[in-house]
Amino acid sequence: MRKITALIIFLLCTVYAYPQSIKLSGMNSKNIKVITNENPFDKTEDFELYKPITVLWPLNPMLVVENSKVYFGLTKEVNVILPGAKVKMGFEYSYIFREERNNHIRAFADYIIPLLARDFAAILMNVGGGYFTDTKKAGLFPQVSFGLLAGFGDFIGINVYIKARETFMLKSEESNIFDLSLGVGAAFYPF
Repeated sequence: MRKITALIIFLLCTVYAYPQSIKLSGMNSKNIKVITNENPFDKTEDFELYKPITVLWPLNPMLVVENSKVYFGLTKEVNVILPGAKVKMGFEYSYIFREERNNHIRAFADYIIPLLARDFAAILMNVGGGYFTDTKKAGLFPQVSFGLLAGFGDFIGINVYIKARETFMLKSEESNIFDLSLGVGAAFYPF
């Protein structure tokens, strides 16, 4: 019962945290960085549409492999693209459905590599790494993700991605963790 209550509280607290949100400030269709002073909150129609989209995809599924056992989990990620760079910083919380060590917490940084950009969508590859903890053990991980960023307005888009990573524990007696996640999130980008 405590696990279900904690999961419900987590969902209620994070519904308005803009999950998997990306702020692409000043990127045009040719992936050239442009400095802009435009206030993104001036476009109220698109911004109001962003909130329900965020609620529709509050969590994303993931598979976790540890000690040759496969577990199912749900993950929530919040991203911010740093202004003037192709670097994405993020924080991720995952709940793994198993008896112990259910909480995975990660902080990471990714380098964004645009593979293909068109008027409607862009295919992106992110390569990076970060720090992992489940409150009992800690590790470092490299990660790679491929995604499709499709815009459907001047201000809003959808980011669909698949991410894989291998977490190497800092203590050699602890087992490494591999996880694979499929994500759908809202993208916020004022041009």
